Amino acid sequence: AQAADAKRRYTRASDLFKRGTGTQADFDTASATLETANAQLGQAEANLAVGGLPARPETIKAAENQVSQAQSTLEQARWRLSKRVLAAPSPGRVNDVIRNPGDTAGPTAPVISMLPDGAVKLSVYVPENAFSSVKVGTLLNVHCDGCGPDVKARISYVSPDPEFTPPVIYSLETRQKLVYLVEARPEGDAGALQPGQIVDVDLADMGK
Repeated sequence: AQAADAKRRYTRASDLFKRGTGTQADFDTASATLETANAQLGQAEANLAVGGLPARPETIKAAENQVSQAQSTLEQARWRLSKRVLAAPSPGRVNDVIRNPGDTAGPTAPVISMLPDGAVKLSVYVPENAFSSVKVGTLLNVHCDGCGPDVKARISYVSPDPEFTPPVIYSLETRQKLVYLVEARPEGDAGALQPGQIVDVDLADMGK
């Protein structure tokens, strides 16, 4: 059963390699380790069968030890093979590929840059005269270059403290104005919204 399971894992690693998610060196190492473990297990089982003949208890014991060692080697090969399979912690979209097949990466080195689903949020600065119109749960219309006409976002946070207009939206007209930070989460498909993108918003039920 263990050998069959190891074969299934090897087949999976082979498929990943064919799809370009593993390196040739990693695949060769896992394949060679697995073949060695299977060979040791087969030899140990053969020795155990021979050791089953009458009046050979010492041979039986030695063969059992070999089987145990081969099973341990097989478990280690299975574990190493499982560590070569990478998976994202959550669904999302890939923004950048940092390392390509064949590149070497350390244990903590990034391989891709990805944005998890639901991670996009809008940071909106609301002037004092409009602050009373916003609250958590308020629906906003979102406008940006490349966005469709029906992009919506729902307010998830409203800062209770005012601040001067941040430098990111600084201008001579707004430098002395106090604003409130409001955060909103896109509703539905937010694929058109990108991190760092500049957007305009208005209240969905008031158009301002």
